[in-house]
Amino acid sequence: MKKYWLLPLSWLYGAVVSMRNALYDLNLLKSHSFDLAVVKIGNLSVGGTGKTPHTELVAAMLAEAFPAVAILSRGYKRRTKGFRMAGETDNADTLGDEPFQMHLKLPDVQVAVCEDRKSGIDQLLAYNPLLSAVVLDDGFQHRKVKAGLNILLSDYNEPFYSDQLLPAGRLREQRSAYMRADLIIFTKAPRRVNVYDKKFVYTKVKPTASQQVIFSHIRYGDPVFMEPFADQKLGKQLQVLLVTGIVNAQPITEMLEQKSVRYSQLAYRDHQRYGAKQLKQIAKAYAELEGDNKVVICTEKDFVKLREHSAWFEENQIPLAYLPIEIGFDEQDRAIFISIIEAYVKQYQRNR
Repeated sequence: MKKYWLLPLSWLYGAVVSMRNALYDLNLLKSHSFDLAVVKIGNLSVGGTGKTPHTELVAAMLAEAFPAVAILSRGYKRRTKGFRMAGETDNADTLGDEPFQMHLKLPDVQVAVCEDRKSGIDQLLAYNPLLSAVVLDDGFQHRKVKAGLNILLSDYNEPFYSDQLLPAGRLREQRSAYMRADLIIFTKAPRRVNVYDKKFVYTKVKPTASQQVIFSHIRYGDPVFMEPFADQKLGKQLQVLLVTGIVNAQPITEMLEQKSVRYSQLAYRDHQRYGAKQLKQIAKAYAELEGDNKVVICTEKDFVKLREHSAWFEENQIPLAYLPIEIGFDEQDRAIFISIIEAYVKQYQRNR
């Protein structure tokens, strides 16, 4: 049921966002440029489009071309403020779960968090004047910084062109803001999007001559178990307690069902912190699973927080694993994606 009574609030919110964007378009609010490659990745909606794995992919590609690459994120739900550079003593509380996950996965990429993206880049450059590229995670709507490449993500199953502004919908900017994007990726799509469905999306988006529209899908690898538990593969023989603290766990549950895995789920809110209360709930739900061959499986984002309770899982003999996630494209879209990143790298290097 649509929340029509929220539409006036959405119109008011939209007017405020439109005014802000108009001030940037008229140069009355300044967008700052930097002498380094800047890539923005983000969406128009609030969460759930797969920003983190796409950010990891782009940062890893840039790290192959540039000697010093950083990811700058807001650090949503962290318990610190201001600029913070990821280090050995950090965790999900100090950085936020997604930046901490990227910090663990990309040792050759510097990860930092800061609410103010311009200030964040300034401080990254002060820390490393040789920094050559930065990826702004969830940075599409942050117009205080001007990027050389803007990548917009939209959930294939909940596309921005069918959504409404907050609070009636999930958009934090007007649909027309997609015009700022150089590359639009519809995420969580089927592995093979047929030509008719692609044409339908193209007719909705109406990309300009300078914009590309492609489709990505999610691939889950075999579960990675926390030590000292032995690795196991997904299958009918396994009873799974799925623990998720994300916006949309449907891609995971669909994958488990395709593999005929028997599972129950504890679904928490996005960016859930795990303390004694949640551990008690996990223990209870795990005990209720039938059979002896049972495990707890979570997302990578949840694992970086649950791993802090490794002693509890070992003491209670509850095997814990996460599902590694990769981003995939069909052959044509993969070629487009790579060509856009490579062209931007060459353009930046040529202009230096």
